[in-house]
Amino acid sequence: MTFLAPLWIGVATIAAVGVTLLHLITTQRPPVMLLPTARFVPHGEARAAARAARPTDVLLLLLRIAALMLLGLAFSHPIIRGSYATTAHVVMLDRSRSAGSTGADSAAVIWRAGDGLVVFDSTARAVRGVTSDTLRANIPTTTLAPRGSLSAALIAARHAARDVAQHADSVELVIISPVTRDELDAATVMLVASWPGRVRLIRPAAAARTSMKVSLISTDPNDDLTSAIALFNAKNAAQRAGENTASPATRIREVRVIRSSASANDSALARSGATIVEWRRPDAGAAVPANGVWAGRTTLVAPLARLALPTQGRVVARWSDGTSAAIESTLGAGCIRTVGIGVPIAGDVTLQQAFQSIAAELMAHCGGAAAAAIAPESAAATLSRSGAPAPAAAFIDRTSPAPLAPWLIGAALLLLLCEWWMRRTRLVVSA
Repeated sequence: MTFLAPLWIGVATIAAVGVTLLHLITTQRPPVMLLPTARFVPHGEARAAARAARPTDVLLLLLRIAALMLLGLAFSHPIIRGSYATTAHVVMLDRSRSAGSTGADSAAVIWRAGDGLVVFDSTARAVRGVTSDTLRANIPTTTLAPRGSLSAALIAARHAARDVAQHADSVELVIISPVTRDELDAATVMLVASWPGRVRLIRPAAAARTSMKVSLISTDPNDDLTSAIALFNAKNAAQRAGENTASPATRIREVRVIRSSASANDSALARSGATIVEWRRPDAGAAVPANGVWAGRTTLVAPLARLALPTQGRVVARWSDGTSAAIESTLGAGCIRTVGIGVPIAGDVTLQQAFQSIAAELMAHCGGAAAAAIAPESAAATLSRSGAPAPAAAFIDRTSPAPLAPWLIGAALLLLLCEWWMRRTRLVVSA
């Protein structure tokens, strides 16, 4: 049996000690002495308090102590669990674009029957009915897989631990991920710190990174996207030059930005694996109000026109009201991305840092931004914790009703009823 709120047992014990101390204080009637002047004393019953060496009314004392202890046990949320001497695992397996193919092999070595498995990319889900084949299935082989989110996986792992804890004495969290920069956010460290036990991190080899080389097809030599594309290409070139030899090889993918609808040649290029970005210009002279647009992790508020978009596809960017601002459709090995954000011809919108960040998302390879660089050891160290595995009781839902509590409360009320009847009977007899 496990008590989720054992503090109430301590409270009941203190109350029982107090009742016992009260039973050491007895109230006795003094001996009767006949005095001539007694007729002048008002009629009444004289009693005097005295301290006894042993508790009086032992049966009443036992009934009261038993009732208090039963109430303490009822409020301590007792849960009946079997006795287990095993440590179960909750395995978090990275299936994002940053993960390599060796992560499933590491999971197969650790995972045993009864363990939990959480697979994650941008979302996370618990997998039931796991086999060795399940661990190796759906390994991302292309950059079309979404980016990873360790925070989403950690939340799913807490839910998976509730099921695992029903048949284990303790639970250990095992994270299998190369841990790239884009998988970490502000909540990740806090979620790891809230895990009530040991966390083990295994970093398999990461998948090859993808770098983009963007070209602009435009009839305007002073196109307003020229500066943003030049900055984007310079940043990618600097990242490739700064990678160390231990990092996986970087694959360079072609991204073509066109200022009109895609032609047959563009579609053929997309089928071969390229990314075609249709980014049309807004109508000249039209009044453009200020609009907010969001892509990746950046929000931009500027005079931006809303252009027509296809109705089907993956949403890459959204307007402030939640409607789609950019849509991506898969075509062969690549994709065609249609951008519905009209950039004004005049103004400094394209020079803003927020616009350049959003443009980087819109000009990324199919599936979104490429896999980020490997996180440094200092950042990865925050995802592991030493010590003992988390006790299984830490994952049991404390809001769920305890089956034994009503019975314990009923027994305590029955004992209190017996105590009241016995006390009343003694008063009647003494009278």
